[in-house]
Amino acid sequence: MKYIAGILAAAAVIFGAVAVAQAEDIISSAGANTYDGGPFHIAAGETPNYVNPAGSLGYHNVVSEDDGPDGEKLFESEAIPANSSSPVVGAQYLSPGTYHFVCTIHPGMEDDLIVDPGTPVARPAVKLSVPSQKLKKARKSGKIKVDVKGVADSTGVDLTLSKGKAVIGTAADLAVDKGKTRTVSVALTSAGAKAIKKGKKVTVTVAGTLPFGKPVSAKGTLR
Repeated sequence: MKYIAGILAAAAVIFGAVAVAQAEDIISSAGANTYDGGPFHIAAGETPNYVNPAGSLGYHNVVSEDDGPDGEKLFESEAIPANSSSPVVGAQYLSPGTYHFVCTIHPGMEDDLIVDPGTPVARPAVKLSVPSQKLKKARKSGKIKVDVKGVADSTGVDLTLSKGKAVIGTAADLAVDKGKTRTVSVALTSAGAKAIKKGKKVTVTVAGTLPFGKPVSAKGTLR
């Protein structure tokens, strides 16, 4: 659930560029800890809303039982009180099939989301590389450049730069459009600056994580 706040903002960016059809709402029951009217159907590429109606017994949510390529849940809503709604983010990336979900607050509250034929939204994906750059310049600036290429529209990309097992710098919450390359100057920590001070060459690894997308990594050598 750690991504949910950032993903709601990211969804606004993604959905602004992609026409999203109106999916069937996922609705919970008034007066009972159950979902009402399931299984629920959407076409591939649609994003359903979870609706917790007036008269609900309390907070509920919709959370996939399965994990996605980022190690988090395939799809999820916020936990919301009665008489409110929340988008079920991540559902827009699902291929046709049946996906089980639960309310994480109330054991036994569960149902299915059936994704009918359609075209899923491209799952966020990036490619990383460490471009050619002078080690002397990196030492002086305290920064190492990393190229982030958008394989698909991606937001919330986090980078971790390492030398061996030691983390020497990070960058967070990056966005890149499909087909575009963004060059990021990753600031080194004080320990990271010390780690690259010696030697005629330094090999670094950059690892990237992104909500609903597969983690990626790349290596590069500065001379």
